Amino acid sequence: MSLANPPQNTASGRLMLIATIRAKPGKEEHVGELLKLAQKRANSDEEPGTSLFQLQFTYRVTRRIDAEGKHLPVFIVVEEYDGAAGLKDHMAAPPFQNLIKTSQELDLMDGEVLVDFLDGFVV
Repeated sequence: MSLANPPQNTASGRLMLIATIRAKPGKEEHVGELLKLAQKRANSDEEPGTSLFQLQFTYRVTRRIDAEGKHLPVFIVVEEYDGAAGLKDHMAAPPFQNLIKTSQELDLMDGEVLVDFLDGFVV
């Protein structure tokens, strides 16, 4: 699924996604640094739809590892927003725009970003 067409409504009112990003060989650190910048803003009060301080939402960047614990060129980003509007705000933010622009200009990613949307189920 594409970030261009997220679900507009969920039963919980929260919108979660898991993005799988594969970096090209030798470009993993550059992708990681761009993702850290996006994460820093998402987890600050500069971005109201994801702020950990306001609604306990999540924005976590992780890295896939092999059986020995060695990093693989795959990043998994777990994101949670206050609905589609929060995702839209995140995508308009400078760090996200820089991630997209720089990834394209420097040909950092190996294939398309895979996105799975989820409903933030509340028990």
